[in-house]
Amino acid sequence: MLIRRIGAPLVFTAALLATSCSPSEAPDTRAAEAAAIQTLDEQWSATAARNDLDGTVAFYASDAVLLGPNAPIARDAKAIREAWAGMLGPNSAVSWKVTKVEVAKSGELGYLYGTYSLAIKDPKAPVNDTGKMLEVWKKQADGKWKCIVDTFNSDLPVPAPPPAGKK
Repeated sequence: MLIRRIGAPLVFTAALLATSCSPSEAPDTRAAEAAAIQTLDEQWSATAARNDLDGTVAFYASDAVLLGPNAPIARDAKAIREAWAGMLGPNSAVSWKVTKVEVAKSGELGYLYGTYSLAIKDPKAPVNDTGKMLEVWKKQADGKWKCIVDTFNSDLPVPAPPPAGKK
């Protein structure tokens, strides 16, 4: 009986010591992960600026989507590649700059937003655009970050509709 009375407090004390001596939460790596995403995004912008189509689309995860303006959602690698092929080329200049990067406490998802610039020198349909962009990044099974959602839209006003023709 005496052993039972002494045993219960000992078990409680041992449990209390075990929980108080165990490591607390995992270290907060959000700042390091945000810096990693920003570095990758700077590399991505530089790759696109070189008009490197293969390199540009390599920053996307296999299940990524591109939500480009005035177009359906690009839901697969082929559609994403086609969208980028229309923006990159010898007469194109594209770049973007990050304004803010944030990573979830879990360290598995992050997002960034910023601004972009796109110029295409085409005598038939020249483009000189600036706007904003948003990217969602996900850490892959191999530990590398890839973009899973990419969207951008123009800051330019919507053009006025052409005047109605006379009948």
